[in-house]
Amino acid sequence: MPRVVTWNSELRRLVTATWRIGQAFTLEDVYQFDGHFAHLYPENAHRLDKLRQTLQHLRNEGLVEFLDDHGRYRRLK
Repeated sequence: MPRVVTWNSELRRLVTATWRIGQAFTLEDVYQFDGHFAHLYPENAHRLDKLRQTLQHLRNEGLVEFLDDHGRYRRLK
């Protein structure tokens, strides 16, 4: 059975592979993954919106925290 790749699972994988626990990053850093998500979801014309929404989900799960209203985040676990 093929592995199902969801926005949450894939962004979680990328965040944990890219940033160490406690390391800060920006929304612009996350936008660098746009090409990767374009390959996974070529029909989605609103990928940047979806990336922001998915970061909110990862925040709610406790993986990241919002540092400010200027697109800065920190990996928590």
